[in-house]
Amino acid sequence: MANRFNNIRTILFLTYTLIIVVVFTVLVLWFYSWASGELRRNALDTLDGMGTSVQDQIDSEIQKMNDVSLNVMYSNLVKDQFKRLVEGESDEDVQGGSGSTPALPEGPIIPSQRESAKQLADILTAAIGPSRPVEQLYLYDFAGKMYGNGFDNGERTYDPASKAWYEGVVQNPSMKHIGKPAIDSEMAKFVSSREGQYSISLFRVFFDNYNVPIGIVEIKQYYSRIFRSILDQRKLGAYREKVIVYDKQGQIVFPMGEDSAGYEPYIRLTARQGENDVSAAASATVRNPASGEDELLSVHYSELTGWTTVLIVSERELLSPLSAFSKKTVLVAFVILLMAIVLSFAAARRIASPIQKIHRAVRNYQLEDAGTGRIASRELNSGLNELDQLHWEFQRMSARVKESMDDMLLAQSQELQSRLVALQSQMNPHFLYNTLATIQVMAEENMNEQIVSLSENMSGFLRYISSDASLVTVETELQHTHNYLEINQIRFGRKLAFSFAIDDRILQDQIPKLVIQPLVENAIKFVTRTQPDWIIQVIGKIEGDRWNIEVKDNGAGFSEESLQALADKRREMERMGEIPMLQLNGMGLLNIYIRLRLTYGDSALFQVNNLPSGGASIIIGGRTANGG
Repeated sequence: MANRFNNIRTILFLTYTLIIVVVFTVLVLWFYSWASGELRRNALDTLDGMGTSVQDQIDSEIQKMNDVSLNVMYSNLVKDQFKRLVEGESDEDVQGGSGSTPALPEGPIIPSQRESAKQLADILTAAIGPSRPVEQLYLYDFAGKMYGNGFDNGERTYDPASKAWYEGVVQNPSMKHIGKPAIDSEMAKFVSSREGQYSISLFRVFFDNYNVPIGIVEIKQYYSRIFRSILDQRKLGAYREKVIVYDKQGQIVFPMGEDSAGYEPYIRLTARQGENDVSAAASATVRNPASGEDELLSVHYSELTGWTTVLIVSERELLSPLSAFSKKTVLVAFVILLMAIVLSFAAARRIASPIQKIHRAVRNYQLEDAGTGRIASRELNSGLNELDQLHWEFQRMSARVKESMDDMLLAQSQELQSRLVALQSQMNPHFLYNTLATIQVMAEENMNEQIVSLSENMSGFLRYISSDASLVTVETELQHTHNYLEINQIRFGRKLAFSFAIDDRILQDQIPKLVIQPLVENAIKFVTRTQPDWIIQVIGKIEGDRWNIEVKDNGAGFSEESLQALADKRREMERMGEIPMLQLNGMGLLNIYIRLRLTYGDSALFQVNNLPSGGASIIIGGRTANGG
């Protein structure tokens, strides 16, 4: 029964509708992909710009601290005055030229020492500069005294063992050291806030004019001032980005006072960036291991501080404006799509009506009417030139149908006959007759399962040898060979045994069809002339860039005359440089050698030998696919 949905009008309508839907969907998806890509690229550029700006501002603050430390270190006035205080000299001692360096007496500070401390404070104030780029400066001697300048002024003692930074600074005197953010109770006294105030310190070993270490200079700056650019960016960020800063040890420098466990995955993802390229900024799209959302990262490494700054933006947050726009676009597109469907229905109806008339004419056409002139010439007048011409050509064609049908039937008959002749010429009649005789005996013995198995293998055998393919995979040829051996094993029973040992790497190599099975057939032909048990072995392996397949048996082997005749024919063919014409039934050993030469040229392998232990061995081979 005809399906009412398979009529021309429905198919045309559905086709037009599908074209419209597909085109529109592709355009929408392309636009979304393009827009999201542009938005993502713009966001990455923006993130890179923001990251560079943030990193530059952080470096600027650290550079100010570094510059102040260098001003202090290279100031001869600071060195001289600090050394006087460390050694306990007064101005009168220095000016008197006595050459002595009296020790600082115990008890209250004498006026001359107080004057030296005041002069040192004035010198340090001048070294820092009138703009006060840093908040606090400390000078430490190695005897337990420290001198402050900034919000915290004056002199007091300190315990080196209580300073976590002391050992690291003293052991590397030639380097600057940036401490970790820490709560600073001293500097917090000068800020009108109840929250704990973090500060960051920069340390350098302080040398005299003879390059002898005489102390340590510490430059302190408020944590909020160093990371002011990030704090401002948090308030103004258009993408609600998160920012983290960590040092070379992977410890978080910013933000402090928050749960830092959520930032550890980002540190693991980006920790390799800084050491590989200290001047580069990298951007990437990663998947958040906790939330599973895609995020954009912008990574910036500072050689000055050794800190890595990472800006993180959620891709869902980034693309939310595009998603909202897409929803509105889909709604508008749905309305446009409905209008397009109505138009497609009208177009399908106009085209379908004349086609249905042609369909009725074809349906009412009878073969006996061909060439009789019974079909009247009628105008279709559909308004579509192509369909009118089609209708007219159909009427003209009907006059020639009878002749065409006769020609076609004759051609089909000839083609069928040719295929049967080709199939018959490729078959081994003795094998076919023996198989049919075996089936007859099995039927008399009610061996139904064996008959089914034999018939299935026989069917596959016939399909394989009658196929048009000239090249097949080793796996296909081996399967055909295996089926052939199973057919013979059903015939010969336990007298015949066979085995396969094949390297999996050669299974997909292309080889000429029917080059292994004829070798097995040849082996069975000669091995069955001896006393059982009869053993056939098929071995496949890779040697260098060549695949090799060997077929061995335990029969009587080749006669010397046969080996010599085969060798003579091969030498004659190679000497003449000519390839004889192959025939359909040419399935002998020389035929296999010729087809291997045609396929692989000089790399073809064909060896025929008798085994020392008895039996024959035939090895064929060619270059593997990997070997070119």
